[in-house]
Amino acid sequence: MEQQVNLYQPILGVEKRLFSAYTIGVGLGVLVVCLAGLVAFGAWRTHRIEHSIAQLEQQESNALALSARASAAGHPAQSMAELDAEARNLSAEIAARERALDIVQRGAGAPGSGFAARLEALAHRQLDGVWLSGIVLGSGEGHLAMQGGTSDPRLVPIFLAALAGEHALEGVRFDRISLRQAEAAEAPARMMFELGAPGLKFSPREAVK
Repeated sequence: MEQQVNLYQPILGVEKRLFSAYTIGVGLGVLVVCLAGLVAFGAWRTHRIEHSIAQLEQQESNALALSARASAAGHPAQSMAELDAEARNLSAEIAARERALDIVQRGAGAPGSGFAARLEALAHRQLDGVWLSGIVLGSGEGHLAMQGGTSDPRLVPIFLAALAGEHALEGVRFDRISLRQAEAAEAPARMMFELGAPGLKFSPREAVK
């Protein structure tokens, strides 16, 4: 018995494929869509986390600010006694300035010899190297005291001679003069001076040492 085998049958020459090109393309498309979805979900979740952290930081900052204000209100930098003393000092200073302003305004009524005229006379006779740090004016025409400093002691007599030429200062007489060497903190002054008049005195903190 003989059997013939046809080795050239078409079925033997067909290439076997597990997936077609269309199936592979669809699979790749689905994979890309899934990856894009994962990326978008990760970005959305990261944004939510960052937003939540920012809100927590803002809430913490607000809480710290409120705590600081509450602490400052509960523990003021100055005690009530210190605040009361400061208020009294301010009131006394305002009252003193108001009295000084009233005196100057009343003295300015006499154009030739009032307070304003004498102050203008002192301003007219400014001399380089001599400056005044304190002035006391009395109600009388000759009541004037002053103190200041100079970079050259020889300028003090020149300054006084210049003041003698002012009409508003006629009658001014000094009953004492004090001179001392200037301290390092008073530079550029080399000498400090004070010219006193009867009944006029500087406060202890202003007096020439």
